[in-house]
Amino acid sequence: MTEIEFVTPWANKRDNDPLHSLCSYLGAFPPSLANYFINYFTDEGDWVYDPFSGRGTTLLEARILNRNAIASDLNPIALALSKAKSHFLDTSKIIKRIDELEANYDYPLFLPEAKAQPDDIHLIFHPRTLAQLCYLRLVLIDSENAIDEFIVGAILGIMHGGERKDGTSGYLSISMPNTFSMSPEYVRRFVQTKQLNREFRDVFQLLREKTIRVFEKHKTPEKESIVVECNAKEVSKNPILKKHLKKVDLLLTSPPYLGIVNYARQNWIRSWFLGADPNEVSDKLDDDLNLFEWVKFSKDTLKEFKKILKPNGVAVLVIGDVAKSKNSVIPLAREFAMMVKENNIFKNVWIFSDYIQGADKTTRIWGETKGKATATDRIVILSDVNPFENNQRLNGKSVLTYDLIKESTKHFMGDLIEMYDE
Repeated sequence: MTEIEFVTPWANKRDNDPLHSLCSYLGAFPPSLANYFINYFTDEGDWVYDPFSGRGTTLLEARILNRNAIASDLNPIALALSKAKSHFLDTSKIIKRIDELEANYDYPLFLPEAKAQPDDIHLIFHPRTLAQLCYLRLVLIDSENAIDEFIVGAILGIMHGGERKDGTSGYLSISMPNTFSMSPEYVRRFVQTKQLNREFRDVFQLLREKTIRVFEKHKTPEKESIVVECNAKEVSKNPILKKHLKKVDLLLTSPPYLGIVNYARQNWIRSWFLGADPNEVSDKLDDDLNLFEWVKFSKDTLKEFKKILKPNGVAVLVIGDVAKSKNSVIPLAREFAMMVKENNIFKNVWIFSDYIQGADKTTRIWGETKGKATATDRIVILSDVNPFENNQRLNGKSVLTYDLIKESTKHFMGDLIEMYDE
């Protein structure tokens, strides 16, 4: 059996918790993947950490599985989405808060604020919708109330997207081609070409609808979690994360790739709502690196991650291949694995190749314009121990057997270096 013939246990799973769909996010991995490895490597009550939390996939799955979750990021959008999924909330109380916000809203008071917004924002939203957003931005952005943090995440999820066939919409914007922010120039051309008109979308009503949708089958885990703004290169210096050094059982994350996604600029509309300058945010993020810079960044961050893991802890990183040209691919995980072994950061390195099919990768929506993104992810597993030995957590039902993991690692690394466990 070759690698490509193997179907991963998370490949076709579609019964993900609806709260995962609160807001789209570039580069997100499937919740079923997080679910699998949290089940595989941890027990209830263990600590799970994601240092590049994105939309909070690892955090939410850890909560659902009754683990203690920590998430950190530098991107304000990622932090807002992670916070939105970090609390135990009651649907009726969220609806009550939305009703309260609507009752306190006064359109004439916020019309001047709406008129003062940039032209690129006026192009996307009806003036009355924009006035509501200006009001909610003022009231909610600095709130540390759990319900308000959820509502901020829900607003980010309905900011922009396409109309339904009947002309209605679950989004606040003009009918846009997808839920990711195209450049202002692209949006302007799109509006002109399609001759689009801005329609009034009631933010309060769409928030109620969104809340009901994501909580209808949500498992409402009672576990609270920790969300921290932190540079991944400074985990051990963060005053909150310092309390958890050597206490984390599993680190599960997907680091930024080579210039595939500029998370700040490609989310400039959501950044506007959060009051964040996408250029300033972009300067802080390490999402536009060349290969040398990326390996150096990986080395620096991994040394920090090692400090927060238990001595017998496990790190699982999802690292995708990157297209160098039409017929050439950079297998980043290979460079990563060699860096780990050369620097003796972890004793053991295993790599499993996940060939994404169809709808499993977020970048599928780009079609032929997906650029450097590929359909292959590598699951890199690091540990100073052998976490597969005597692992009964899945009661013998584990599909990723130890032998398969070793064979996959040798197949991927070839003759470069003996990467599998010593």
